[in-house]
Amino acid sequence: LGNEISYPMKPFLVESSRDVFWERALEVIERLSADMLRLNAEPRFFTEVFQDLKRHGGAGEGGASGPGASAAAKIKNNAALSGL
Repeated sequence: LGNEISYPMKPFLVESSRDVFWERALEVIERLSADMLRLNAEPRFFTEVFQDLKRHGGAGEGGASGPGASAAAKIKNNAALSGL
């Protein structure tokens, strides 16, 4: 398994928005956890996503969800659909 990265939550938690934060966190987990698990479990998928990210360098891809779309674009599209 790969390295884990964690971030302190305290800067993101404010008493008035604590519930909003956790609702949003659960939405992100629900939407993207399958892709994150796949990245960790399938070396070929990880390599494909990594190469796509390097190649595109953060450039936007519109409507990247069809069969010819890159793996990174599909993950990005899933994130966009959930409002990330």
